[in-house]
Amino acid sequence: MLIKKTINFISKLILIVYILFVYNIEESNAQGFPWQYSARLPVDIPKFYYGINVNYGYIISKGALSFLEDNINCLSFKNGTGSSLSFGINGEYWNQTNSFAYTFALNYIINNLNYKFTDFVPISKDITAEYENRLDLDYSNIAANVGIKYRLLNTHFHLGAGLSIATSLLSNFDVKERIVGPETMPPFQTNPPSYERDIINGQFDDFSIIEFYPNISFGYDLNFGNGKYLTPVLSMYVPIMDVMKHDNVRNLIFTAGIKANFNF
Repeated sequence: MLIKKTINFISKLILIVYILFVYNIEESNAQGFPWQYSARLPVDIPKFYYGINVNYGYIISKGALSFLEDNINCLSFKNGTGSSLSFGINGEYWNQTNSFAYTFALNYIINNLNYKFTDFVPISKDITAEYENRLDLDYSNIAANVGIKYRLLNTHFHLGAGLSIATSLLSNFDVKERIVGPETMPPFQTNPPSYERDIINGQFDDFSIIEFYPNISFGYDLNFGNGKYLTPVLSMYVPIMDVMKHDNVRNLIFTAGIKANFNF
């Protein structure tokens, strides 16, 4: 039943995309929108647009993030996942034939990454303790992106490519260690004693000063009045350098967002 519903949903989605595709081929004007009411009421189609955007992202973090407790390198977190939320301003400048546009954006990004790994520590010849270590890492970026978008077959659909330059601003982390087993293991000497503790005397490597992310995108422009359009867009940001200064950690980011574009 679930497979049948999934196939029906995909079929309907393909049909909708096909109808939009055909409609856009037949009705395309400047930027694909019929902003000119008639030959007697010409509209000066603008080339420059500006607006705002918001995006939600999924992050795949690859590499080893080292952690120090009391200046002793004791943990290494690997291969985390997380999310991001960004918002900012954007702009587009179209060429004379309205076939492609130069794009730019400036965004503030809030990131959250989660890592977890299990550590086994021999206590005696017969007993090996199992510890679960969890890390929640929050940090923010300011990112500038420049690129280009190209209309597909003179429709509202487009492909884009660009380069994002980001710098990290603030960071905060929470590291917890939990005794998983065996049952004979005594608790941590906390107050009161507990089988889970917060690691408070810890530190990470510093973030890189600048990060570069080439990116590609796919979107669709939706007309909602003369000189105004919305752009739902899917993007992928590919890391070409490490997030940290010394640790080999790179974040692959997938985002879904929407841009509002205006010209008054």
